[in-house]
Amino acid sequence: MTGQFGEDSDRSSEASDRNADVVDSQPWESGQIPSVEPLGTSVDSSGSEFIWIEDSETTNIAQHPIEPNISNGSTQLVRADRSSRSAVSTQQKNRGKFQDQTLRTETSRTRKLKACVRCRMQKIRCEIDENDPEGTCKTCQTVTNQRLYTLPCARYKITECTLYRTGKAPGLEFTFRWPVMKLKDINKWAGTEVREIQLQSDVCEIPFTVSARRFLPIAQDSLKRGWMDGKIKKFKDTTPFAIVNMASAVKDMKEYIDKNVLGCMKYFLQDTGTLVKETYDFAVKHMERHRVNLNQGLLMGNFMRLWFAVRRTHTTEHIVGGDTLDMRPETVDKSFPLFGKVPLPPVMIQQLDMILTLGVLQPLRKKVLEDLQKLILSNKPSTWMTVYLITFMSMHSCARISNENYKNARKHGLKRRYAMPAFVQERHHAANVFLSHYHYRTQPCDPFKLDWRRRHATPFAAMSEKEVMFLMRTKELVEQKRDDFRIAKDIGLYEHELYFISQMYEDDWQPREIAIDFDEGTINDVPLREYV
Repeated sequence: MTGQFGEDSDRSSEASDRNADVVDSQPWESGQIPSVEPLGTSVDSSGSEFIWIEDSETTNIAQHPIEPNISNGSTQLVRADRSSRSAVSTQQKNRGKFQDQTLRTETSRTRKLKACVRCRMQKIRCEIDENDPEGTCKTCQTVTNQRLYTLPCARYKITECTLYRTGKAPGLEFTFRWPVMKLKDINKWAGTEVREIQLQSDVCEIPFTVSARRFLPIAQDSLKRGWMDGKIKKFKDTTPFAIVNMASAVKDMKEYIDKNVLGCMKYFLQDTGTLVKETYDFAVKHMERHRVNLNQGLLMGNFMRLWFAVRRTHTTEHIVGGDTLDMRPETVDKSFPLFGKVPLPPVMIQQLDMILTLGVLQPLRKKVLEDLQKLILSNKPSTWMTVYLITFMSMHSCARISNENYKNARKHGLKRRYAMPAFVQERHHAANVFLSHYHYRTQPCDPFKLDWRRRHATPFAAMSEKEVMFLMRTKELVEQKRDDFRIAKDIGLYEHELYFISQMYEDDWQPREIAIDFDEGTINDVPLREYV
């Protein structure tokens, strides 16, 4: 997909990055982390800090857990001394050659069509039905005939899920300067002065600092921010400034994420319901408890980084501080979405999209989904809580993305429900993929339905008292929200923060079909873009 970026309150270029040309990365190294040191304290020359490993194509993510310092009630990240980490050796079994050519052919075909969730989880052969190759496999057909309820035979893979966009809807582009996403700096500048500015978003109260410089615009650049006021299309002029060094900005963004991800969660979730707030809060504590368990602690930390990066791509940023790049806030037209604030120049928004997508989101997505799939396929009771928490936060993120995409369509006068319907459709499909794996893990022995008076006799006997209390509290909150769950489902309110979360607590869950319209029209037939 080519990178087409535009006027959008969801400031990102996201969509599935399966076709993106990036080098495979390993965001975190494995090993034990015996000691930690709070940020801001001195470190030795060996460098006991978050390391963001770089390769020839893209910059990869730190392989250290995010650890909240909760001894004094504060929330901050800590550094981990990587020099004292021990390597974890693994032994892989090599599969022998096929002795049966028929099995070889069937396996090749199954690999192309993908094995269903049930067969992959049980590590059994997924036999294709010749009469309906893409339908229910033969293995699942026998199970379906034996049970009153069974999860659907779905050829889903966690690692193929779309979590963010890599493009913009036609007509909402900011610039065509970069036909494909690439960390390439502008080389024609209008001056030599480099100015440091601060960018404020609505997802974090701490601004992000970048270095900007005035550039020479080309025909493909937009220098205006547009929005709809009723049936009238309006524009606000901006100055031609851009980020000076995108590679340097990637490093700054990574540091910014590590320092602010946990604080961002608290800030961003202030207006959410109790169920969401308490679950996120428990997720942070769960990560802290598992900081020495690399399979779960590192996965939780990387997922939270990914969560924050996605949130950064769905925000409208504005300039704060003393230097506003020769622009003044809009104080006359109250219909302007950033009334009273100084907007970012469009080209700079495009650059921030690429910085987040190429420098953070791509390597994190790959690592998180691969590690999550491994954890799910392990099918161990000790990993259930991590799977639950990540699924919950992913469902909440899906609803927020839907809500923001809905608002963006209204902002630009689009008749369709979402600004980027194809992306939203893929993101909703990803929700079904997560839910199918979660329910397959949970259905045989649902912790929310156990008799915890006999905790020692359950598969979850190793669960701590705090985890059990969290489950009981969650069960209570879920029961209080049953009416909201039902209403959101009945009217298809995908933008409600509990629409996807509610499906985690359904007894006979089935994938929901999501209605997405692709209407190309606009209110009053106004043009979607205008370049100078």
